[in-house]
Parts: sequence; structure tokens; C-alpha cells
Amino acid sequence: MKKKTRGAAIAAAFALATSMAIGVTTSHAATTLTMIAADYPGDGHTQQDQWNDFATRFHAANPDVTVNVIVKSWNDIDQYVATQIASGQTPDVVNKGDYSAPAAAGLLYPASQIVSPSTLADILPTFLNNSKYNGTVYALPDLASARALFYNKDLLAKAGIKTLPTTWASLQTTLGIIHRKLPGIYGYAIPLGPEEAQAEFNIWAGGNGGVYYDYTAKKWALNSAANIATATYLKGLVSKGYTEPNPEKCDRTACAQALFAAGKAVFINGSVFLGSWLKANGGSKINVGTGSFVAAPKHKPVTLGVQDYFTAYSKNGNQAGIKKWMDFIYQPENYAKFLVAAGGFIPATKSAGAKAASDPALAPFIKLLPNAVFYPGDIASWNAVKGNIQQGIGQSVTGDPTSVLNGLQTQALAAK
Repeated sequence: MKKKTRGAAIAAAFALATSMAIGVTTSHAATTLTMIAADYPGDGHTQQDQWNDFATRFHAANPDVTVNVIVKSWNDIDQYVATQIASGQTPDVVNKGDYSAPAAAGLLYPASQIVSPSTLADILPTFLNNSKYNGTVYALPDLASARALFYNKDLLAKAGIKTLPTTWASLQTTLGIIHRKLPGIYGYAIPLGPEEAQAEFNIWAGGNGGVYYDYTAKKWALNSAANIATATYLKGLVSKGYTEPNPEKCDRTACAQALFAAGKAVFINGSVFLGSWLKANGGSKINVGTGSFVAAPKHKPVTLGVQDYFTAYSKNGNQAGIKKWMDFIYQPENYAKFLVAAGGFIPATKSAGAKAASDPALAPFIKLLPNAVFYPGDIASWNAVKGNIQQGIGQSVTGDPTSVLNGLQTQALAAK
């Protein structure tokens, strides 16, 4: 399967590799760059300070270039970037989770034109291959993450559960025990709210053979039989009270992670940054375990592989300044600071990859990468489709699954 092959290659690569404006102004600056950056959760603090430090030090070394960085939340950044472009204020650099739509529209510099050859050579090839549109790399991977099943060891022990569930059936049995023995505790926090519904559903559907886009048929497949069966299964968990109420309104950070940090949920889908987030948000005493997700009959569990990107827009003609800035970001010392501020993600460079492979916090996620599925980020309409999924797919577990997914399929087919 195309997407799983990418995950295996990433794992092999590691083995081989063993919202505010920020910046500095000056009357002598020949070029001013505008960058819009998504705010990674990190330790619970905004990345404002990190980008402010970068912009200050970069300008000191390159007095002819000033960089202003605008940091936006993940909830807001897609719409903000679209609005800026539509109003004629196209940024020079964007750091977020997609690239294919602006690449298809001819708005981007190829990656080879915005970093030096040595910087490009340090980026893991598999990540670059996952950054292509029509065979050309148009985005620079900034970092990657995989997801794992996080669980509260103490709550499982209190419920008398000694074995982790591996199948849909065994999970339902486990959640039933938790529901009976631990009143007031949700067995599974399932965030299908707008923040990241596309990630949560993708993991569940992937464990049932479901995908968002069928590369063989070359069409969207949101209302496939596998996806409808997945939503139907999740609806059953919700209706039994095994999850938090109203998953379609539950965002990853403010709802699901908050429940887990408060000891109110036993299972949760978590990323590499969840550990540091828990420490900063009241969950430092949670006795955390990690494992793989569950799967439907005749299927294997998957993890979600996610990589985000730096893209550079050509409208303003600031290629030379952009190249200096991107090389500065990828300098090993600076890139390490970026990863720390972001919250300890899987790095995208060879030089940082060797350390990551031996990092006990990252090792469990790297181990899961061979079974990773990825978003169809190389499909130009993915960003529009993703937005529709974020806003609507949660309703499939509280309403009629078939009707909701048919509606999303219709929107996907019309998306551009």
C-alpha cells in the first residue's frame, strides 16, 4: 500500500541515520520577509519566543534581511493564510500542514530554490518524497510525528484490566468494564472536534482498511463501506457512554488531552509531544503507558504518520532572502531549538535523525512508523477536503454515519 510504504521507509531512514507578529525592524533592511507559522503545542507555551529569537539572531547575521513571523493556532492558520493571499498580502514563507494546493496553483518556489544544496541533502529522502507535487518537491518537511495509544496504567489496574485490547471487539469489552467499575471515568476520549478530527478518524478507519483517497481508483473514498463501518462502530461506543459526550465538539487539546491529564479518560490517541504537554498542564502524575491502536477483524492496526512543511511563495520575488532564512532555520543548532520549542517531534533531517533513533521518548513512535498511513497531501484538493472533514465527520458518530459520510464525499468530489 502506497502510504504504508512511506512509513516503512521513514523507519528505515532513521535506522540508517542512527498569534503575534515577531521580528526586528531596521531602516537599512533591503528585504522584509513575512512568515506565517503554526503554533506547535510544545510545552504548552506559544512559539513566539522561539521565532523572536530566530528573527533577532538572523537579522544580526544578515542585516539586509528582516523577518516578521506571525504565529497562528492550528485552528486559525489555514483560513488566515487563505485570507492573506486573497487580499494581496501573500506571505513569503508558511509553516503548516499542507502544500499541494498552492503548488498546483503555481504559487510556490521548488524546494531546490529555497535552500542550499547542503541543506537539502541533509533532509531525509523519504520526507522529501512525501513533499512532491507532480514529481517536484515543493515543500521542505519541518518535522514529523506518529501517533500511539496512550493509556492510564493506574486506572486500568483499578478496573482489573491486565491486557491491552487489540481488536474492536476486545476494546468494546474493555470499555464496558471501565464503564461499570469506574463511574465518572471515560474509557476512551475521542476528539472529533474541528481541531484535528481528520487525524482521529483516519486512525480508526485505517484499522478497518479505510482511506480518505483511493489511489488505485484515483478518487475520494470518504463514504466507502470501510469508513461507514468505522463510524458506525464509534457511534456504538458513544451511545453506550464509553466515550466523552459529544465527540464532535471535543477538540484534541482542550478536551481530550485535558480529560486525560485530569485522570478522567483511560485511553487517548497521542502524539510525541503529549508527554511534555501533560507535564505542563496538570498531568505530570499520570502513570502513562503506550501501545498500538486496535483494529477491526481481518485488519492490522495502523498509526498515523504526519509531516508538516515550510513552503515559500514566489509572488514577492524574495527568493534570495528566503534561501538565507531557510538555511538559517535548518542549521543544526537552530533546528534543534525549533524541535524543542515544538515539543519533541521526529526530526526531518539526517543529522538530527541519529539522535532521535536512540531517544527513549521518540523510540516508541519510530517503532510504529512501518505501519503508518499518511494523509493524501499530494492531492491538490486535500486542504479543502480536510477542512470539511474537520467540521463534519464528528457528526457521523452522533447522527447517521452513511448520510454524513455521503455528504462529505459529495463535498470532496466538488473540492478544488
